[in-house]
Amino acid sequence: MSNRAVFTVRRKHEWLQTPLKKKRIKRCQRARIGLQAAMDRKGEKPAPAAG
Repeated sequence: MSNRAVFTVRRKHEWLQTPLKKKRIKRCQRARIGLQAAMDRKGEKPAPAAG
């Protein structure tokens, strides 16, 4: 009798522990879904007040 099921379960749990890679999309695709505008807004920093 083999214990193959035990090894597949262990492999599955090890696979679930690793973080997923972020999906790389081009700038035009980000712009089409509105993600690029959000990234631009988040990246903007207000100019420091000279005083």
